[in-house]
Amino acid sequence: MYEPVWRHPKSLDEAVAAIADAGKSGRVIAGGTDLAVLIRKRVLRPDVLVDLSGVSGHAEITIADGRVEFGGLATHAEIAAHSMVRERAGLLAQACAAVGSPQTRSRGTIGGNVANASPAADSVTALAALDADVRILSVRGERIVPIAGFFKGPGVTTLAGDELITGVSFDLPGADAKSYYRKVGQRNALVIAIVSIGATFDPGTATVRLAFGSVAPTVVRARAAEELFESEWGTSTDRPALVKAVARLAVEAASPIDDVRASAEYRTMLVESLTASSLEEMCLRN
Repeated sequence: MYEPVWRHPKSLDEAVAAIADAGKSGRVIAGGTDLAVLIRKRVLRPDVLVDLSGVSGHAEITIADGRVEFGGLATHAEIAAHSMVRERAGLLAQACAAVGSPQTRSRGTIGGNVANASPAADSVTALAALDADVRILSVRGERIVPIAGFFKGPGVTTLAGDELITGVSFDLPGADAKSYYRKVGQRNALVIAIVSIGATFDPGTATVRLAFGSVAPTVVRARAAEELFESEWGTSTDRPALVKAVARLAVEAASPIDDVRASAEYRTMLVESLTASSLEEMCLRN
């Protein structure tokens, strides 16, 4: 019978010490919505499980000086329901509300979703559009990594074996900023995205951010499309045409594959159509 050794730290310092002590034979468990499945399927059998559920303050959501930070244990349900997130970063609230079932959202954590590094992760698509940072801690100290540089491939990150995600943060968009999130799947709930988009638009600065999930080995930003929009929006005499051009250019950020959920061709079509829809919604409609 599988019987791992459990560690129950009460602080972040105790947690990273336990992770370092466990070494390669250990795994961190928080909500357990992914790890428990892998253990049940016998894909993983860690000798040590470091349970973060008792770590004090690790689930807090704080806002100060226009910046919001989520502790690594903040759940999708808590983020989706947070009034300031809903008001100023609605795409993240919508993305977290799209994660799995109500039970999964009440247990699954933002830190776990980021650490899993799935190219289809709902919250990560929104966080990429928000230029979020990932706060990381180990017994060697703390570092902060922009989310764009955190992912290396499906399930692969820059996180070392003795490191723990302690928070995710970003500057809140301005009061006039608009955002957009959409996930396309084979049904309306409990579905992995065929393609997802997270987008933001600040009318005051004419800046736009476009991020996509399930179209590459990691969540990606359509930076060339963003640059085209920002360079021409202020002087454009045909903004609907510009939106179409930006949508066509966004396709270049994608390198989709064929799989059981959709073809690469269909995903490419979705990138263009979702980009156009997001920009029309945020920029062309009053």
